[in-house]
Amino acid sequence: MSEITLTRRKALMSAAAAAVVACTPGGTSTASPSAAGSAAGSAAKSVVPFNWLFGFTVQANPSMPVIIAKEHGYYDKEAVKISWDFTTDSTSIRLIGTNQYQAGSVSDVLTVANFVQQGIPLVAMCQQGQNTARVFAVKKGSSIKRPKDFEGKKVGVKPGAPWTEYLAMLAFDKVDRSKITEVPVGFSSVEMKDGLVDVLPVFIGNEPFVLANQLNTPVDIIYPKDFGAPMVGTTMVANKDYIKNNRDAMIRFMKATMKAQEDFIANKADTVQIAVQYGGTATTRAQHEYIYDVSAPDMQDPAGVGTIHKDKWQQNLDILVQLGLLKSAPKVDDLVDDSIMKEILSGGKVIYP
Repeated sequence: MSEITLTRRKALMSAAAAAVVACTPGGTSTASPSAAGSAAGSAAKSVVPFNWLFGFTVQANPSMPVIIAKEHGYYDKEAVKISWDFTTDSTSIRLIGTNQYQAGSVSDVLTVANFVQQGIPLVAMCQQGQNTARVFAVKKGSSIKRPKDFEGKKVGVKPGAPWTEYLAMLAFDKVDRSKITEVPVGFSSVEMKDGLVDVLPVFIGNEPFVLANQLNTPVDIIYPKDFGAPMVGTTMVANKDYIKNNRDAMIRFMKATMKAQEDFIANKADTVQIAVQYGGTATTRAQHEYIYDVSAPDMQDPAGVGTIHKDKWQQNLDILVQLGLLKSAPKVDDLVDDSIMKEILSGGKVIYP
């Protein structure tokens, strides 16, 4: 669930690490014999190339099922030739709109709404994680328990604009923002350790682990959903025209990926091992295990993995309009296509094969 952004160098290193693991020197897949057999079984289907765009580094988080599906041979079975790359900037999601990539991950509704209002053919089709990964940390035992307590305190703001979650929480708790000292922070979490801030915006899948285990600064967490900000989590977006013109290919990709998401949830040891294998040295095994424990519960839904709820997206759009982050909300049906998830789920399970 961690959404730590990468430098271009780190992104390329992660991509290179993935490529080394994924392919032998001769370019053959390292998939298991069963995967090879399933590939033969898919001979009747025309093989389709499919380019995926990761929004952050490889970790045991909601985007991991794409890699698990490759490792378990599900894309071979569905005759999908998967490839991927990494982006360090949310504006790169435009590449999906131009169909250079067919799908990828984003972390908030505002990003999707802004692109759609610009006429870019993007659509949200799958909820990889149900709830936002953006939360707020305070030192263990702090008297700061809610947004109103931010008044008179130093609150960190990560690069770019303040998080929607932050603004929504302040509005909900009737906080006087002028009484807060907002401090620019990065992604290392040292600002809390060093006492530069009293409240630190963090990605729940990773930074609390870093604070407690690497910086010796245990924290308590303030969750936006408890204070008027029930924002959605990691979302799969796709090229709208690609879905229209290549629906069968998209369904095959989604069946394979969502089957892998069920595997992610069911087998922690396998998931963590694959994350270690593909993730390089930037994240330790213990860290992957922590990320998994945070991510796995949030990647489930009673209706089945990946279910995307239009009513929750509408609620998010209403919040964005109320905050003035959107002048007017687009229609939720222009942002969300839940038809594929409905087609590949039955009784709360992925229809597979």
